[in-house]
Amino acid sequence: MKTDMQAFCQELSKELEPFGEELRQALADLPSRKEFAKIDAHVLGLQEVQQRLSTLREKVSKQSTFLLIFGPLKSGKSTLMNALSGAYVSEVSSLPAYPALVYVKNGEQRRFEATDYEGHRRDFPDNVSMAEAVQRDHAHLADAIVAAENNGDTFDPQKHYPQAIRRMDIEVPAASLAESGSVLVDTPGLYSRMRFGYDQMTRDFRDTATCAIFVVKTDNLFFEKVFEEFEELLNCFSRIFLVANIDSSKQDLSPDGTLKPSLESLDPDKIIDSFRSLSMSATLSSAIENGQLKIYPIDLQKAATRMLSKRADAASETVDDEVSVSGHRDDGFDAFVDDLTGYLNSSDYFQDFKRDSVRLARDLSEEAGQLVAGDDVAELRQDTREELERERTRLAALQKLEQQNWEHAFNKLHANRGRLLEELNEDNAEQLEKSCQEQLSAWMDSDESWNELLARLNPEIEQESLRQSGLLLEHLREQLKDEHAGAEFSEAQLTAFRDAGLQVDKILDGCLQDLGKGTHAVTPQLEVATEDIPVKRTMGDYLKFRGRSRVWQRVFGDDGNRNVPSDVKKARLGNDSVEQLHAIARDAVSRQMPELLQRYADELADAHVSRCVAAIRQKISELRSATEKSITPLESTMQSCVRAQEVFDRIKASSARFSQELSELQSQVELDHEATSEVEVEPRVREAVAEG
Repeated sequence: MKTDMQAFCQELSKELEPFGEELRQALADLPSRKEFAKIDAHVLGLQEVQQRLSTLREKVSKQSTFLLIFGPLKSGKSTLMNALSGAYVSEVSSLPAYPALVYVKNGEQRRFEATDYEGHRRDFPDNVSMAEAVQRDHAHLADAIVAAENNGDTFDPQKHYPQAIRRMDIEVPAASLAESGSVLVDTPGLYSRMRFGYDQMTRDFRDTATCAIFVVKTDNLFFEKVFEEFEELLNCFSRIFLVANIDSSKQDLSPDGTLKPSLESLDPDKIIDSFRSLSMSATLSSAIENGQLKIYPIDLQKAATRMLSKRADAASETVDDEVSVSGHRDDGFDAFVDDLTGYLNSSDYFQDFKRDSVRLARDLSEEAGQLVAGDDVAELRQDTREELERERTRLAALQKLEQQNWEHAFNKLHANRGRLLEELNEDNAEQLEKSCQEQLSAWMDSDESWNELLARLNPEIEQESLRQSGLLLEHLREQLKDEHAGAEFSEAQLTAFRDAGLQVDKILDGCLQDLGKGTHAVTPQLEVATEDIPVKRTMGDYLKFRGRSRVWQRVFGDDGNRNVPSDVKKARLGNDSVEQLHAIARDAVSRQMPELLQRYADELADAHVSRCVAAIRQKISELRSATEKSITPLESTMQSCVRAQEVFDRIKASSARFSQELSELQSQVELDHEATSEVEVEPRVREAVAEG
């Protein structure tokens, strides 16, 4: 299966290698996806281009022939790999359901490597450790697929689980692969749940002129599901070899109850004929007619056994020609290899390889150029610059606001608070006097003590004091409602508030709602000295020289708790005493209450100013901290934008240069193809003329 395309591969490699290295370095210089999520789609696209370009570079630089092996699970793909390589390599397919491509090639030493979707590579000492790693990753991958499906997303490994293994590279001593320069590519089993692996492999190998081998057991030939994806394969590959894996040891039950060789073992070609006449679609039939598809019934197990035994016999120098000839006759493998080798040695393959390789290189170059050609980074950079300028303006405004003495903004409130009492209504004195008179009259008509009189009058005074305190609070709240809650800001301060995005009115409204919380009004207390209340003395009081104080004690008790009958009160306390009590109450209210209300007004204003100033300062501090935190990532984004744009410009220039170089190479390839076609057509023309 040796092909000679050294000159072309060397020429194309001269173009591929520099572009590939430039793309690799550019990707390394790009900000990470975590650092700069805005270009995530571009990075993923460029990583995909790099992966596919890496595959093309490997194929061209090593002049390798990739043999892709497709088929359902357990169809015999690994057995075919053993037969083709002449070495036991099926151990690498330890987890056939995992959607990764397995590349198997010759190597002096056994080597095992896995590459994920981010391009990270891991080496393993042996196939067992690789299989264990794949097994562990299989569970994580399954969880990621379920999570994506639960979110209603179509699973994309680059987005949802970039740590997934994309490809596994295996090197084992394999003489057949060494001689042919072929690389076997074992694909994931089709029809598994992890469909993205199949999509990826068709992307990786589309338009590379690589032939494909489709393996299916004869038992499954007649199932339509087996060939559901086959038409897509026909669109991807120039030539497909369909291997029908037969079991030549299979037996059927005869009428007499004995076992006899089955039709599959005696004449497998009849199975193929039945398939073509009964089950084959028009598309497959057309592919056979134009030579794109050919079917080979092969006993793969027997072929692999023979090829591995042949290698062992060669190593021990004991070759049994009879066994070799028998194996050659029975398994159908050599005819398949001869056709496969013939195609790979044909000018058709060579011309397709050249044209498709150059075309794929151009497609990848143009794809890379398109990924970096948009204005996304420039627009993001402009948006980030504008946002950064806004945040810096905000920070400067906040720093300016932090330097302000906000107590000064409330100077007017401090200056005017003395006038608050003057603006209160004073039409409630009569009501207080009336209620006090009623309480005095009720007391005079009762047997209550002197102290109980005070207990009657003080609540009336307290109630009036609280009422006026409430009026004062509401009046102050109403006065502050439309004036920045009592503050007067300069135009410079208001401008700074706007630049900082600080809604000072909203802050002050909240403070105004809390006006009065924690500030309690103090009510006046009626205190009456006994000597201030005239008590009528009797003749006995005069004879015994009792003074007013002594008389008052005899009437009301030492501590004022003695109950006094109504007639005694009326006898001892005349109209003058009652009027004196009225005057004392009025004096207490008129003298104490304004002073206490003024103190309450001062406390209300001071608490309100303190609350407003604290709220403004706290909000400024919070906004400054948040703004400083927002500026740091914006500055980082700006730097990332600059880096990304520089890298994108490099990729754009490199892609344009590479496309230009490929145009020249493609022109030469097309000329070679036309020349080859003319050479092939000329003999047929001469024959036609001769026949005519």
